[in-house]
Amino acid sequence: MLEIKNLNKVYPNGLHALKNVSFNVPQGEFLVVIGLSGSGKSTMLRCVNRLHDVSGGEILFNGVDTTKLKGKALREMRANIGMIFQHFNLIPRKTVLQNVLSGNLSRTGIFKSILGMYTKEDKERAMKYIEIVGLKGKEKNRADALSGGQQQRVAIARALMQNPKILLADEPVASLDPATSHSVMQYLKKVNEELGVTVICNLHFLSLVRQYAHRVVALKGGVLIYEGKPSEINEQWFKTIYGEDAVEVTIN
Repeated sequence: MLEIKNLNKVYPNGLHALKNVSFNVPQGEFLVVIGLSGSGKSTMLRCVNRLHDVSGGEILFNGVDTTKLKGKALREMRANIGMIFQHFNLIPRKTVLQNVLSGNLSRTGIFKSILGMYTKEDKERAMKYIEIVGLKGKEKNRADALSGGQQQRVAIARALMQNPKILLADEPVASLDPATSHSVMQYLKKVNEELGVTVICNLHFLSLVRQYAHRVVALKGGVLIYEGKPSEINEQWFKTIYGEDAVEVTIN
Protein backbone atom coordinates (compact mmCIF):
# COMPACT_ATOMS: atom_id res chain seq x y z
CA MET A 1 0.00 0.00 0.00
CA LEU A 2 2.78 2.42 0.94
CA GLU A 3 6.37 2.42 -0.35
CA ILE A 4 8.88 4.90 1.00
CA LYS A 5 12.01 5.08 -1.14
CA ASN A 6 15.17 7.01 -0.22
CA LEU A 7 13.16 9.67 1.61
CA ASN A 8 15.07 12.82 2.52
CA LYS A 9 13.92 15.93 4.33
CA VAL A 10 16.14 18.97 4.85
CA TYR A 11 14.64 21.94 6.68
CA PRO A 12 15.43 25.55 5.65
CA ASN A 13 17.76 25.88 8.66
CA GLY A 14 19.90 23.06 7.25
CA LEU A 15 18.70 20.30 9.59
CA HIS A 16 18.77 16.99 7.69
CA ALA A 17 15.81 15.34 9.46
CA LEU A 18 15.44 12.25 7.24
CA LYS A 19 18.31 10.55 5.43
CA ASN A 20 17.54 8.04 2.66
CA VAL A 21 14.77 6.29 4.61
CA SER A 22 13.22 3.30 2.81
CA PHE A 23 10.58 0.76 3.87
CA ASN A 24 7.23 -0.67 2.76
CA VAL A 25 3.88 -0.86 4.55
CA PRO A 26 1.49 -3.60 3.39
CA GLN A 27 -2.27 -3.09 3.56
CA GLY A 28 -3.77 -3.89 6.96
CA GLU A 29 -0.54 -3.62 8.92
CA PHE A 30 -0.17 -1.94 12.32
CA LEU A 31 3.31 -0.44 11.98
CA VAL A 32 4.96 1.39 14.86
CA VAL A 33 7.82 3.86 14.43
CA ILE A 34 10.15 4.34 17.40
CA GLY A 35 13.17 6.48 18.24
CA LEU A 36 14.32 9.30 20.44
CA SER A 37 12.74 12.74 20.25
CA GLY A 38 14.26 14.46 17.23
CA SER A 39 14.94 11.18 15.42
CA GLY A 40 12.63 12.11 12.53
CA LYS A 41 9.46 10.19 13.45
CA SER A 42 7.03 13.13 13.27
CA THR A 43 8.74 14.56 10.20
CA MET A 44 8.26 11.26 8.40
CA LEU A 45 4.52 11.11 9.11
CA ARG A 46 4.12 14.69 7.97
CA CYS A 47 5.92 13.85 4.74
CA VAL A 48 3.62 10.87 4.15
CA ASN A 49 0.50 13.07 4.18
CA ARG A 50 2.38 16.02 2.61
CA LEU A 51 2.05 18.40 5.55
CA HIS A 52 5.77 18.71 4.79
CA ASP A 53 7.22 18.67 1.29
CA VAL A 54 10.06 16.20 0.85
CA SER A 55 13.59 17.15 -0.20
CA GLY A 56 14.22 13.94 -2.11
CA GLY A 57 13.00 10.39 -2.67
CA GLU A 58 9.57 8.94 -3.37
CA ILE A 59 6.45 8.09 -1.38
CA LEU A 60 4.28 5.69 -3.36
CA PHE A 61 0.68 5.38 -2.15
CA ASN A 62 -1.03 2.57 -4.11
CA GLY A 63 1.65 3.03 -6.77
CA VAL A 64 1.30 6.82 -7.14
CA ASP A 65 4.21 9.06 -6.13
CA THR A 66 2.52 11.51 -3.77
CA THR A 67 5.54 13.82 -3.69
CA LYS A 68 4.62 14.97 -7.21
CA LEU A 69 0.93 15.65 -6.53
CA LYS A 70 -0.57 19.15 -6.54
CA GLY A 71 -3.99 20.78 -6.33
CA LYS A 72 -7.01 18.51 -6.59
CA ALA A 73 -4.93 15.33 -6.85
CA LEU A 74 -3.12 16.21 -3.61
CA ARG A 75 -6.41 16.94 -1.81
CA GLU A 76 -7.86 13.63 -2.97
CA MET A 77 -4.78 11.78 -1.75
CA ARG A 78 -4.94 13.48 1.66
CA ALA A 79 -8.60 12.49 2.01
CA ASN A 80 -7.42 8.87 2.08
CA ILE A 81 -4.92 9.48 4.89
CA GLY A 82 -6.25 10.25 8.38
CA MET A 83 -4.06 11.92 11.01
CA ILE A 84 -4.15 11.86 14.80
CA PHE A 85 -1.89 14.20 16.76
CA GLN A 86 -0.45 14.15 20.28
CA HIS A 87 -2.56 17.24 21.10
CA PHE A 88 -6.10 16.40 20.14
CA ASN A 89 -6.83 19.51 18.01
CA LEU A 90 -10.56 19.41 18.79
CA ILE A 91 -12.87 22.44 18.85
CA PRO A 92 -13.41 22.75 22.63
CA ARG A 93 -16.85 24.37 22.58
CA LYS A 94 -18.26 22.02 19.95
CA THR A 95 -19.95 18.75 20.85
CA VAL A 96 -18.44 15.32 20.28
CA LEU A 97 -20.75 14.82 17.30
CA GLN A 98 -19.86 18.19 15.77
CA ASN A 99 -16.14 17.49 16.14
CA VAL A 100 -16.47 14.07 14.53
CA LEU A 101 -18.54 15.47 11.66
CA SER A 102 -15.79 18.01 10.97
CA GLY A 103 -13.63 15.10 9.81
CA ASN A 104 -15.78 14.99 6.68
CA LEU A 105 -14.70 18.51 5.68
CA SER A 106 -12.99 17.40 2.45
CA ARG A 107 -16.31 16.05 1.17
CA THR A 108 -18.76 18.45 2.85
CA GLY A 109 -16.94 21.69 2.04
CA ILE A 110 -16.09 24.59 4.35
CA PHE A 111 -19.34 26.56 3.81
CA LYS A 112 -21.68 23.66 4.62
CA SER A 113 -19.46 22.58 7.49
CA ILE A 114 -19.58 26.04 9.12
CA LEU A 115 -23.37 26.08 8.83
CA GLY A 116 -23.67 22.51 10.10
CA MET A 117 -25.32 21.34 6.88
CA TYR A 118 -24.58 17.62 7.19
CA THR A 119 -26.62 14.88 5.58
CA LYS A 120 -28.48 12.20 7.48
CA GLU A 121 -25.92 9.71 6.15
CA ASP A 122 -23.06 11.84 7.52
CA LYS A 123 -24.64 11.91 10.97
CA GLU A 124 -25.29 8.16 10.93
CA ARG A 125 -21.66 7.50 10.01
CA ALA A 126 -20.45 9.85 12.75
CA MET A 127 -22.60 8.05 15.33
CA LYS A 128 -21.22 4.73 14.13
CA TYR A 129 -17.63 5.87 14.68
CA ILE A 130 -18.50 7.43 18.05
CA GLU A 131 -19.80 4.02 19.09
CA ILE A 132 -16.71 2.24 17.72
CA VAL A 133 -14.44 4.36 19.96
CA GLY A 134 -16.62 3.69 23.00
CA LEU A 135 -18.25 7.11 23.38
CA LYS A 136 -21.88 6.27 22.67
CA GLY A 137 -24.06 8.48 24.86
CA LYS A 138 -21.54 11.33 24.88
CA GLU A 139 -22.24 12.67 21.40
CA LYS A 140 -23.90 15.82 22.82
CA ASN A 141 -21.16 16.52 25.37
CA ARG A 142 -18.77 19.40 24.73
CA ALA A 143 -15.27 18.29 23.82
CA ASP A 144 -13.70 20.32 26.65
CA ALA A 145 -15.84 18.42 29.19
CA LEU A 146 -14.14 15.11 28.31
CA SER A 147 -11.03 13.51 29.77
CA GLY A 148 -7.80 13.45 27.75
CA GLY A 149 -8.30 9.84 26.71
CA GLN A 150 -11.86 10.52 25.62
CA GLN A 151 -10.76 13.54 23.60
CA GLN A 152 -8.17 11.42 21.82
CA ARG A 153 -10.88 8.87 21.00
CA VAL A 154 -12.98 11.69 19.53
CA ALA A 155 -9.95 12.55 17.38
CA ILE A 156 -9.81 8.93 16.18
CA ALA A 157 -13.53 8.99 15.29
CA ARG A 158 -13.04 12.31 13.48
CA ALA A 159 -10.21 10.82 11.41
CA LEU A 160 -12.39 7.82 10.55
CA MET A 161 -15.00 10.16 9.03
CA GLN A 162 -12.58 10.59 6.13
CA ASN A 163 -12.94 6.87 5.43
CA PRO A 164 -9.12 6.70 5.35
CA LYS A 165 -7.09 3.89 3.88
CA ILE A 166 -4.20 4.77 6.21
CA LEU A 167 -4.35 6.26 9.70
CA LEU A 168 -1.26 8.13 10.89
CA ALA A 169 -0.95 8.56 14.67
CA ASP A 170 1.79 10.90 15.90
CA GLU A 171 2.51 10.10 19.57
CA PRO A 172 -1.21 9.62 20.27
CA VAL A 173 -0.70 8.65 23.94
CA ALA A 174 2.22 10.91 24.90
CA SER A 175 -0.09 13.31 26.79
CA LEU A 176 -2.01 10.56 28.59
CA ASP A 177 -1.56 8.57 31.79
CA PRO A 178 -0.62 4.84 31.52
CA ALA A 179 -4.13 3.40 31.99
CA THR A 180 -5.63 5.80 29.45
CA SER A 181 -2.78 5.05 27.01
CA HIS A 182 -3.84 1.41 26.79
CA SER A 183 -7.46 2.45 26.26
CA VAL A 184 -6.56 4.62 23.26
CA MET A 185 -4.22 1.96 21.84
CA GLN A 186 -6.98 -0.65 22.15
CA TYR A 187 -9.26 1.49 19.99
CA LEU A 188 -6.53 2.00 17.39
CA LYS A 189 -6.11 -1.78 17.34
CA LYS A 190 -9.87 -2.16 16.90
CA VAL A 191 -9.85 0.26 13.96
CA ASN A 192 -7.00 -1.72 12.40
CA GLU A 193 -8.51 -5.17 12.90
CA GLU A 194 -12.25 -4.54 12.47
CA LEU A 195 -12.24 -1.80 9.83
CA GLY A 196 -9.10 -2.97 8.03
CA VAL A 197 -7.44 0.47 8.23
CA THR A 198 -3.65 0.43 7.94
CA VAL A 199 -2.10 2.18 10.96
CA ILE A 200 1.29 3.86 11.23
CA CYS A 201 1.90 5.01 14.78
CA ASN A 202 4.78 6.83 16.45
CA LEU A 203 5.39 5.63 20.02
CA HIS A 204 7.98 6.00 22.77
CA PHE A 205 7.21 3.10 25.10
CA LEU A 206 8.42 -0.35 24.01
CA SER A 207 5.89 -2.07 26.29
CA LEU A 208 3.12 -0.60 24.11
CA VAL A 209 5.05 -1.40 20.95
CA ARG A 210 5.37 -5.07 21.89
CA GLN A 211 1.68 -5.33 22.66
CA TYR A 212 0.18 -3.59 19.64
CA ALA A 213 2.64 -3.50 16.72
CA HIS A 214 2.78 -6.05 13.92
CA ARG A 215 6.15 -4.64 12.87
CA VAL A 216 8.55 -1.90 13.97
CA VAL A 217 10.89 0.53 12.28
CA ALA A 218 13.33 2.60 14.32
CA LEU A 219 14.89 5.94 13.39
CA LYS A 220 18.00 7.48 14.87
CA GLY A 221 19.26 10.85 13.69
CA GLY A 222 17.02 10.60 10.63
CA VAL A 223 18.42 7.19 9.61
CA LEU A 224 16.42 3.95 9.62
CA ILE A 225 18.46 1.62 11.83
CA TYR A 226 15.98 -1.19 12.59
CA GLU A 227 13.13 -2.93 10.80
CA GLY A 228 11.57 -6.09 12.17
CA LYS A 229 9.30 -7.68 14.77
CA PRO A 230 8.75 -6.08 18.19
CA SER A 231 9.82 -9.32 19.87
CA GLU A 232 13.25 -9.09 18.27
CA ILE A 233 14.11 -5.80 20.01
CA ASN A 234 16.40 -7.15 22.72
CA GLU A 235 18.48 -5.18 25.23
CA GLN A 236 21.28 -4.68 22.72
CA TRP A 237 18.89 -3.26 20.12
CA PHE A 238 17.23 -1.09 22.77
CA LYS A 239 20.56 0.54 23.63
CA THR A 240 21.44 0.92 19.94
CA ILE A 241 18.17 2.76 19.31
CA TYR A 242 17.94 4.80 22.53
CA GLY A 243 21.55 5.06 23.73
CA GLU A 244 23.76 3.20 26.21
CA ASP A 245 22.43 5.09 29.23
CA ALA A 246 18.75 4.64 28.36
CA VAL A 247 16.49 2.74 30.75
CA GLU A 248 13.28 1.13 29.53
CA VAL A 249 10.09 2.42 31.18
CA THR A 250 7.17 -0.01 31.14
CA ILE A 251 3.49 0.93 30.88
CA ASN A 252 1.44 -1.85 32.47
